[in-house]
Amino acid sequence: MASTPSHRLRLTPANSPFLPIPARSPHRGRAPQLSDSRLSLKRVIGTTCISPTGFDAVPSSFAYIAGGAVVVVDVDGDEYGQRFFRARPTAIPVYGTPALPYSTSTPSTPKANDSRNRISLRESAFGSNDWAESPTSKTWTSRERIKAATCLALSKEGRFLAVGETGYAPRVLIYSLEDRSSDTPLVSISEHAYGVKAVAWSPDSKFLASLGSSNDGFLYVWKIDPRTGAAKLFQQNRCTTYIKGMIWVGNNLITLGVRHVKVWRIDEAQATSPVKQKFIGDANPAAQPQKTLPGRNVLLGNMIEATFSCAAAIDDTKAIICSETGDVCLLDDFGKQMKLIHILESGFVTTCVAMRNGLVYIGGKSGNFATLDLESLLKGSSTCIRTNIESSTGIGVLAMGFLKDKIVTVDAKRSIDIWNQDHIPGTSRVQSTSIPIPGGGGAVMGVGGLAQSNVTGARFYTWSQSGQVILWSTDGTIKSTFQIPLDEAYFEEEPNLINQMVTIRATVDGKFFIAGDKLGFVKVFDFTANECVASMKAHASECQFIAVYEDKSSLLVASCGRDRTAQLFHRLSNGEFEHFQTLEFAARVSQVLIPSMDKIITCSLDRAVQIHDLVRKEGDSDVMAAIPSRTLSLKGSPTSMAVGPDGKSLFVSQVERSIYTFDLETGKLTSSFKCFDESGADPVILDSLTTCPATEREPAFLLGLSNTDKSIRMYDTQTGQFLAREWGHTEAIHGVAMIEEDDANRKVVSVGSDGTIMIWEIDLQDRGWGSISRDSSPAKDPSTPVNLPTLRRVLSKSELAEFQRPSSAAGGRRSPPRTLSKRRSLFFGNFASTPVKTPVAVQQSTPASVIAEDTPSRRPSGNPSGSPPISPKGRVNRRPSVPALNSAKTRSNGSLRSFGSLNMSTEQTCRTLRAYRKKLASSDPISQEILAELDQELRLTAVALGDRATRSKAMSDTMLSGLLDQYSERLVSLLDEKLRLGKYRESSDQETDSTDKRPGSSGTGSSNTST
Repeated sequence: MASTPSHRLRLTPANSPFLPIPARSPHRGRAPQLSDSRLSLKRVIGTTCISPTGFDAVPSSFAYIAGGAVVVVDVDGDEYGQRFFRARPTAIPVYGTPALPYSTSTPSTPKANDSRNRISLRESAFGSNDWAESPTSKTWTSRERIKAATCLALSKEGRFLAVGETGYAPRVLIYSLEDRSSDTPLVSISEHAYGVKAVAWSPDSKFLASLGSSNDGFLYVWKIDPRTGAAKLFQQNRCTTYIKGMIWVGNNLITLGVRHVKVWRIDEAQATSPVKQKFIGDANPAAQPQKTLPGRNVLLGNMIEATFSCAAAIDDTKAIICSETGDVCLLDDFGKQMKLIHILESGFVTTCVAMRNGLVYIGGKSGNFATLDLESLLKGSSTCIRTNIESSTGIGVLAMGFLKDKIVTVDAKRSIDIWNQDHIPGTSRVQSTSIPIPGGGGAVMGVGGLAQSNVTGARFYTWSQSGQVILWSTDGTIKSTFQIPLDEAYFEEEPNLINQMVTIRATVDGKFFIAGDKLGFVKVFDFTANECVASMKAHASECQFIAVYEDKSSLLVASCGRDRTAQLFHRLSNGEFEHFQTLEFAARVSQVLIPSMDKIITCSLDRAVQIHDLVRKEGDSDVMAAIPSRTLSLKGSPTSMAVGPDGKSLFVSQVERSIYTFDLETGKLTSSFKCFDESGADPVILDSLTTCPATEREPAFLLGLSNTDKSIRMYDTQTGQFLAREWGHTEAIHGVAMIEEDDANRKVVSVGSDGTIMIWEIDLQDRGWGSISRDSSPAKDPSTPVNLPTLRRVLSKSELAEFQRPSSAAGGRRSPPRTLSKRRSLFFGNFASTPVKTPVAVQQSTPASVIAEDTPSRRPSGNPSGSPPISPKGRVNRRPSVPALNSAKTRSNGSLRSFGSLNMSTEQTCRTLRAYRKKLASSDPISQEILAELDQELRLTAVALGDRATRSKAMSDTMLSGLLDQYSERLVSLLDEKLRLGKYRESSDQETDSTDKRPGSSGTGSSNTST
C-alpha cells in the first residue's frame, strides 16, 4: 500500500488531547545512533576564520571557527584549554522552534532528503506538517552531511554560543557554554536556505540576529529565553545586499557591506507575538502574521562607492565603521537621523577593529596596525592617531578581540596569539610574550606519522604546496620546521605553470624526508644535516606517491607518477642514493607499496595490481632488480591500497565504492565489502587506506578517508563491519595518519584543504565488533634542473636473468612464509622454477642431454604442469630405428618453436647479441672484470657450439651408415638371388640341348630337312 502524505490525511483530529503518532517513513530507516562515538575530537590546529564574523571574544573566553566545528578557548594565566562544539547533520536539539507560517522550510529542524519534497512557505500558503518525522527516520545523502561553520557569536555574559553554517540545509545552532564540549545543540534553526553570513547577540542577550547570504536574502531576529536558551522568531525582513558584518548598537542592529550601511530598529513593545498553541501538534490558522522588521539606509555621501568591512560599537548610539580602503567613519544615532561622518584615512587595507580602555585598535591586511584615541575621534579630530606600525613580517591581522587582561589576534597564517594587554600587534615577539596557538599557514597537502623515538622529537609532520614541512607534537605545538627547495617551472607551452610539492614520506627514525613535486623531481632531504642530499628527475610529469621501506641494512624508495612508470631507488653502502630500475605500465600508476625487502606492489588505472619480486645479484648486494611475479585483476580502477597487519593480505579500494581483500601468498580474492555507513546505505569511495593491528582493547581495523562526504571512516579488517565515522573538515581531506602514544593509545590525525589539522582519539573498547617508455619533457634550456632528462633504466630479459630469485621460490619448493604458485613466463620459460645462472644456458647441459633435447619425445614441450621433467638418460639408451625417427620428426615438426625450446633460446641469444653490438657504439665505460667474464662466456659458448656441431655430424654419419648397411645387405641378397636364378636357367638350357641329341631327334631332323 502506498504511503499517503501526512498533510493530506490526518489520523487524529487537530483538537485531540492525545499526542500525535508520527507516520511511518516510506524510506529505509536508520540504525540506532550510538550515544558515544568511537572517534572523539581532542584537538584542532588552525582555523578557517577569514573575517571578524568568524571570531568573537568575551572577558572569560574567545571562540573561532575551524572547519565544521567551533573551538572555544578558556585562558587561565599562561595556560589555555580547548572545547569543541559541533553538531552532526542528524543531531536532535534539546528545544525545538515553533513552525513559522512564512518560513523558508518546514519543519524547522531539517530532515534528510528534504530536497525531494521541500516546499518553501514563502511561496506556499499551506502550513507545516503536523506529524513531522524524526530526523533519524531517513538516510542522509552525502551533500547533506557537508556543513561548514561560517560565523559565530558569544553572548555578553558568556552563557550561550551561536553558530551559523553554510551548505545544504544550513542551520543556526545555539549551544550552552556550561558544557565541557557538546555535540547536541540547545536549538537548531533552519530557516535560512542558502547559508548564514553573520550572527550577533544583543547587549542584553535577549535577541539573536541571524543574517543569510545574499542568495538567501533574509534577516531574522530571534527572541531567546534567558533561562533555557530556547528561541522563537520575533521579527524578520529581506536584506539582499552583500553584507560583510553585523553589530548591535543598543537596541538597533547595524548591517554593513558593499555600498551599504543600514540600521534596523527593534521595538519589543510594538512586536506582535503569535497565539499560543493549546495542544502539541495544533495548527494555528488564526495566528496573526509577524510584523516586518523596520530598517532604514544611512546616507553615505561621498562614501557611496566604499565597501565597509568591519565595525565596533562605542555605546548605545555611536559606532566606528571602517572601509576596506582604510577610511575610518563615525556612525552617530543622535535623534531620529543616523549620520555617517568621515574622520580620517588609515592608509592601509582595514580588516578588523576593536576598542578597549579609550583606545581604538585597527588591524590591516598587510600587517599594518594603528591605535586611535577615542576621545579625539569622537570630537572629529583627524589627528587622533597615536601609533601606526607597519609589520616587518607582512602577516596581516584578520580578527581581533579582548579578554579580561589579554588581547587575542588571528593572523593570515591561520595562527592565533594571546598577548598581554599592553601589547601592540605588529611589534616584535621579543618585546612582548605571547601564548601561541599555531596553525598550518594555509592548505595542508598531507600528513605522515613518526615513530615514538626519532631524531626530530615530533609525532607527525605536515607539508604545504610551497614545500614547507612542519613537525608537530600531539598537543599542537611546533617542534621544528624546514623548507624543501622546489625547482622553478619554465615551459613555453605552459607559462603559468607553478611547481608545487605533492607528496612527502619520512623514514622510521625521521632522518630522511623523501619528497616528490609536480614536475616529477624526487628529492631526499637530510633532517640532521638540514640539506638536500639527492635530487633526481624521476618522472616526466607529476609524482603522485612515494613509498619508503627501511631496515637495519638497507633503505628502499619507490615513486610513481602520471607518466605510467614507477621508479626504484636504494641507498648504497657508501650512503648515496642510486636509481636501479624503471617499471613501465600500460596506464597511470596510482600507488606503490614496499611491504617487505623482497616485494614491491603497484596498482594502476588499467584495473590491475602488479606484484614484483626484489632480487639481488649474487656476490654484489648493491645490485638489485624487480622481477614480475603476479598480476591481480580488479573490477574497477584502484584508488588506494594497504597491506594488512599480518603482512599476508592486501586491501584495495576501488572507484566502485568497495574494498577487496587479496591473499598475497596465493593471489586469490578472499573477501570484499561495500563502504556503507552505519545504516547500510550510501557507500563512498575510500582513499588513503591505513591498517592498524589489533590490541587487547581494540580489533584490527582499516582507516580511510572519503571526500565524497568529507568524512573519516573505520572498518573491521576481518568482517568489513562499519565501526566509526566522523566529520570535521569542510574541504578536501588530503590525508590521515595513525599515531601510537606511550600509553598504548592510538590517535588519528587528519588534514585538509581548509587549513585545519584535527586530532581524533580512538575508543573501540567494549564494543560489539566482529571476530577477531615515454619521452621526457621537451628540453628548452639544458642548464636548468627542470629540463634534465627523466631517469630511465628498464632492465632487459637478459639482464634480469643475471639475478636469482630467493631460495624459497627456487626448485619448485614452497616455504611457509611465501607460498607463491609456480608460473611460467612467456619470456623467461622455466625462470620461476629453475635457478638461472646465465642468460644462455638455462639448465646444466651434458652431451647426452644435448642429444636428447634435439631428439623428439612424446611429452609436449609446452607442458605447464609442475611435475619434474623426464630424465634425458632414458631417451638415449638405444639408437632409434629409422622409421621411428622419421615419424617422430614428422609429429614434432610443428612444436619446434614452442617456448623453452633450444631454437627459441638461440633466437633470443641472437637478438641479445645484436642489441649488445649496438650498445658498444656508445661512449659508456665498461669494467674490465665484466669484459673478462663476457670473454669467458663467449669462449665457453663457442666450445659448446663446436661440440654440438661435432655430435650432430657424428649422429648423421651413423644414421647414413645404418641406412647403407641395410640397403647393401638387401642389394647383396638381390644379387645372390639373381645369380641363383641365372645358374638355374643355364642348367635348364643344358638339359634341353642334351635331349635334342638323343634318338628321338631324327624326327626333328627329318622335319627340318623336309621343311
